[in-house]
Amino acid sequence: MMNTLEQTAHATGENGTVTNCPFQSTAQITGLDHREYPYWHVLLKGRHIGVHRPDDRICNWVARTLRTDGKYRQKCLGPALDLSKPSITYDLAISRAFEWFETGAVSALSVTPEQVGRVTRLCVCPIGDTYTVGHAMADYLEWSKLARSPGGHYNNLTLMNYHLVPEISGIPIEEFSARHLQALAQTVLERPPKRGFENPRSRVDPDTLTTDEIRRRKRTFNSLVTILRTVFRYAWESGRLQSERSWKCLNRVSVNHQPRTIFLTRTECASLIEACGPSLRQLVLAALYTGCRVGELGELRVEDVARDGFGISVKAFKRGPARFVFLPAEGMTFFLNACQGKDPMSHIFLSTEQKPWKRQHTLQFRTAVAKAKLPKEFVFHGLRHTYASDLVANGASLDTVAKQLGHANTLTVMNTYGHLAEAVREMQVQQCFSQLSPERDDCSEQNIARFKAIRDKEDPKNWREKGRPTTDTTLPRSPLARPSAEVMQVFSKLPGEH
Repeated sequence: MMNTLEQTAHATGENGTVTNCPFQSTAQITGLDHREYPYWHVLLKGRHIGVHRPDDRICNWVARTLRTDGKYRQKCLGPALDLSKPSITYDLAISRAFEWFETGAVSALSVTPEQVGRVTRLCVCPIGDTYTVGHAMADYLEWSKLARSPGGHYNNLTLMNYHLVPEISGIPIEEFSARHLQALAQTVLERPPKRGFENPRSRVDPDTLTTDEIRRRKRTFNSLVTILRTVFRYAWESGRLQSERSWKCLNRVSVNHQPRTIFLTRTECASLIEACGPSLRQLVLAALYTGCRVGELGELRVEDVARDGFGISVKAFKRGPARFVFLPAEGMTFFLNACQGKDPMSHIFLSTEQKPWKRQHTLQFRTAVAKAKLPKEFVFHGLRHTYASDLVANGASLDTVAKQLGHANTLTVMNTYGHLAEAVREMQVQQCFSQLSPERDDCSEQNIARFKAIRDKEDPKNWREKGRPTTDTTLPRSPLARPSAEVMQVFSKLPGEH
């Protein structure tokens, strides 16, 4: 007899997530390639069933749950193929999985299971004749669903549901003021970010936040202000908002930009490539040769290679136009070899499931990063940063890098990608500084020994930290934002300069 969780999974989606599993039969399981980590299928949020097939000797059903601390707990359910032991059926594996999900120790430490699927609507149903902020957000989302990209619309929707709906959705839009924005700023500081499908965490004391955490929360607050300005403007253009007072108080706060500093040396690139499986290795190499995003690489087809010159034609992505990315000779060789034997309209890079790459690289890439002993914060986008930093470090102009990456101007490159590793910066200063006083060009053994003593203090394992200035402020050098006094009070009370 099915328990409550299993009944929910059978009722989720068009045919039920249990029925939709792509590896139920022996033939389907046999067709799975060998790999170190399991193939997973989502049954409910935080509840998965999978097949672990690392080689010809092992093939097991496995289940996992997402714990409240953001980590997974995994259990072997039994053999999936008749190898050393008799196999169990998919139905029996499902039954064992849900039985394990419901055990007290597992259930108590796991997130609340919910039906699978992205949120598609505002988590509030505004009613009544008084036009509230909730009404305005609902009207704006109807327009946004048609006018914006799916990703942009979804990001706004999740931010609204997590931050705006609980705090301000019931406020009449004509009465919205800086006082409400002040309360929102305080809430953003206290509320930890929500990652994926995890349950909301307890609020924190803003005084305990680090500078980086405050910086991220200020950026979140600015995103919310941008959303509200768009929502209020849409309401004003629709004739639902008469006064500009509620609109005028929506000003952003000043926050400095923290450029990405995690990128790889060529030795580290080789380690990462070695740690990847065959399909992911091709994707990583393509990113290192082009600086393209994973979505751009997933859309590349054979006809896009060398069509307009010595490089690849990248289709329009996000809000950016199409562009042409020039390749080095070894990069062109790589792409030509990857295209051999394929039709012009075929995708060049496919996942282990023979599907175009979209987001299914995340777990595999995280595993490869750990295996290569790279910083755990390094993500796939860091390959794009590695590409740009390597070009800049070897003398490429910011304009060239901007065009290769598809940026509209050099400002983004200068702020985000233009900085070099501090070790490279030091080397260039040593090489490029012209002699000022010959008598200070001391090459004596005593002076060389003093230099060596300084070098020996440096930790080669932490070269990414070298020369990075420590700061307890999130303010840029020249603050341009003009937030209201009420909002400024919230951030000025924090330790440091914010």
